[in-house]
Amino acid sequence: MVDSNVKIYVVCSSVLYLKFLLATCVQGSKRFLSGGRPPEDSRMSLAKGRKQTYGLDKTDDEKVLKAREVEQRWTRIVANDLESIPFALFIFGCGVLVGSNSAVHAGAMIIYTVARCLYTYVYAHAIQPHRAICYILNVVTTLVGVGNAVIAIL
Repeated sequence: MVDSNVKIYVVCSSVLYLKFLLATCVQGSKRFLSGGRPPEDSRMSLAKGRKQTYGLDKTDDEKVLKAREVEQRWTRIVANDLESIPFALFIFGCGVLVGSNSAVHAGAMIIYTVARCLYTYVYAHAIQPHRAICYILNVVTTLVGVGNAVIAIL
């Protein structure tokens, strides 16, 4: 029989991976719109005729400048996912392995996952202070996972 925390870990990990995959797809499409892809990608259908220069060409075109801003926003979302999700999954996985308090661990994993998904939404839509609140929830729930796992091995 599989422990409930293992099941929750699998569900949360799956949700986080799918969220990350979606974010990278959105980021890629935004990069095309901003002209931020390599020059050889100009021929691809996603480029929609826009010149691709890694975004290095100078422009005063408001549409291009706005597209670059949106692309940077999504690049930062993906970078923040890469900074946060692997460590959180490692910590939560360790907590599952050492048999930490199930209720605390499940709560931390679920809140982390929901806050991480909300973080992407509020960052993409430039909503503050909600972005900061989601970030703080991610840090706090990860620290709860650390504390819960350490207490389990003492």
